[in-house]
Amino acid sequence: MLDAGLLVTLNSDDPPMFGTDLLAEYRAAHRLGLDGAALAQLARNGVQASFLGPSAKSQLTAEIDVAFAEWSVTDTAG
Repeated sequence: MLDAGLLVTLNSDDPPMFGTDLLAEYRAAHRLGLDGAALAQLARNGVQASFLGPSAKSQLTAEIDVAFAEWSVTDTAG
């Protein structure tokens, strides 16, 4: 679905009920084969699908891009 350009998001609607949280869902997606770029796209998509205003969306998307860039450097270094 990501490759098709759909606005796919990763969610954890009720962590206590389902025994998971958003970090665990991202880890599961990674174990299923999604790379860092795909995980970062999921995070960006979540921001775009939110009810935040344009300014907040822009700020959060920039923070995701910085975090992904930092993670990519440390991930390939070791």
